[in-house]
Amino acid sequence: MITVEMNADGVLRCDRIFRHQGGSVVGDMTSTLILTERSQSLTPLRSVRASRPLAIISEVNLALGHMEYGTQIPIIAYLVSCLGCGLGLICTTQARGATRASRNVWLALSAVSIGGTGIWGMHFTGMLGVTVHGSPVRWDVGLTVVSLVIAIVIVGFGMFLVGYSKPRMRTLLPAGLITGCGVAAMHYMGMASMRVQGSLRYNVPLVVLSVAIGVIAATAALWITRNVRRKAAMVIAVPIMGLAVCGMHYTGMAATSMVLDAKAPMPTGAQNSMLAWPLIIWIIACPVMILSALALAPSAEEIKTEQYYQEVAARLRNE
Repeated sequence: MITVEMNADGVLRCDRIFRHQGGSVVGDMTSTLILTERSQSLTPLRSVRASRPLAIISEVNLALGHMEYGTQIPIIAYLVSCLGCGLGLICTTQARGATRASRNVWLALSAVSIGGTGIWGMHFTGMLGVTVHGSPVRWDVGLTVVSLVIAIVIVGFGMFLVGYSKPRMRTLLPAGLITGCGVAAMHYMGMASMRVQGSLRYNVPLVVLSVAIGVIAATAALWITRNVRRKAAMVIAVPIMGLAVCGMHYTGMAATSMVLDAKAPMPTGAQNSMLAWPLIIWIIACPVMILSALALAPSAEEIKTEQYYQEVAARLRNE
């Protein structure tokens, strides 16, 4: 943690500070320091006064911000992802034996569960646990809602594409690629909705890695939803899906840094508490809705029995 204070004379006092190099923050030292426009380096202060202090600029990696409250928030985010992916997987199982109209409903519910809870819900559960020292955190509500819509729509696209086609790699791979890129777009749009006193900076190789993880995870998830049928296999598949979603998220977080600037305008938007309650309601309401639909839906045995009686009735009418 970095604690920075500047008095009226331009003296910069820090519990922990990094030496200045080209406007960014590197290295490690502890001292009482001063930064002036004439000197572009931090120098230990004895009896010197600054003619005019520059803005304090520091860089904070957001992956470290997740650990401010220990491992509780990442664990909760992982469980939210498993919940959404698990219910989505059950919905796709229901879709296999359903008629066309019912199949559309089950695939849509699966997209809401996996995209809306398993991916988007996990993302913002983790993000609300991020602490950025040196700046308040605000949220752009519009971008946050758009990122939710993107997550549901793009996962739904993959679900319908795979759900109405034969289990072939030439269908699975494009669906996985599009869905994975869409999930990555949701992640970075969610990141863009975060407002601090400064700007975002990305590590391009890690961004590419996070997108690659997203594509692989999406392809694996679509394959699982199309092929996994047994309950034992589903129990194994759900934690793997949750781990893949979290892997993509935290790789993306490691790729992102906040460059804080004391001269930048203060961020505006919703506070964490204003975003937390709608998120909690969504994470609770979405599974309740899907569990209610599952409870009211006929079982596979009942569907087969009904189809059998319908066939018998059709034969009798034709005789």
